[in-house]
Amino acid sequence: MPKAFSPQKLGMQPAPSPSAGRGDVVIQPAFFTSGLYVQPLRDDVSTLTEQFREQYSQRDPVVSPFSIFKLLWRSEGWKWFHFKVFDDRARETFILVTTRIFLEQLMEEDPVAQVVGLFSAYTFHYTQPEDTAPSLRRVNHIPIPIGASVLLSTPALVPLREPVLYIASTMVNDQVFYILPSSDLGPENPRYLPREVLVGDSTPEPDPEAPKKKGRPTWREKARRAQTALNNLNDWLDTTSESPTATVTSESPIPQEDLVQYQSDKAELIAALGNASGKEAVEMTNAIILNRLREAQAIQNETDGQGSVEHHKFGGVERVERAVLALDGVNGQGGVLGLLEGAGEAE
Repeated sequence: MPKAFSPQKLGMQPAPSPSAGRGDVVIQPAFFTSGLYVQPLRDDVSTLTEQFREQYSQRDPVVSPFSIFKLLWRSEGWKWFHFKVFDDRARETFILVTTRIFLEQLMEEDPVAQVVGLFSAYTFHYTQPEDTAPSLRRVNHIPIPIGASVLLSTPALVPLREPVLYIASTMVNDQVFYILPSSDLGPENPRYLPREVLVGDSTPEPDPEAPKKKGRPTWREKARRAQTALNNLNDWLDTTSESPTATVTSESPIPQEDLVQYQSDKAELIAALGNASGKEAVEMTNAIILNRLREAQAIQNETDGQGSVEHHKFGGVERVERAVLALDGVNGQGGVLGLLEGAGEAE
């Protein structure tokens, strides 16, 4: 191979391979191109820009803008950023994506954001660790669209022109940049950031008209049904918590609509049981309910160690007893069906 086309002459680097040992947990390269990394980093860069803007507006004229940026870079912990990942494959993606996010600022209309983007890319690139044990992968070149590279030599703020021109010329002389076509053509890899977007585990609403599948439901189907039931329960709790009459106790009013509907249904039932056999059925039903309540009360007393009903009485059972004694099977007054209307209440 001619020396002019050797990888060393062209500044090319071999593709990285996994450097972690077997069984070691490493971050995959796809993490750094996903929204889990890209969006928080953009937010951090925006915060860094605002911090620099504030510090720059209060600066001493003797102090250079880049000195202000270096102090801010160190104090905010950016100097440790290179030690975020050590695996070669993930590290190369991490460095390229991070530098790309910094250089995105060059396309902003805000001149302070442009300067912070250039300062960040310069500092991040030239502070890559060297001579470490074990060695950490370095990235020697930064891809940059031609539109952004033009802005390197045209700083809008005159006081920032000198450090910007010095940094830009240093990076150009060191052949740091790979000039790419215009960003409109999508020359960068990946074309857009973030490339991977995290989507929540949402379950679509079931189609009631869809035919049911035969066989046992899959675990995904069970999870979907459980999630649907949980959502319905949450909706019901939210609805009832907003209603002042949703919880009915002995002292709370009964919703008027429910009471009217109950009285209407009760009247239809009494009308259907208007004969003698119907009256006997109502009386028998009330007696059965009362006996069941007494049995439950006796079992509770035995469980509590009281030994007899007289030692442990429940107001609810006594009210049912009074309601059953006042039962009028013909007119439907009293009895268990009248509890909602106040039957059996102590005078």
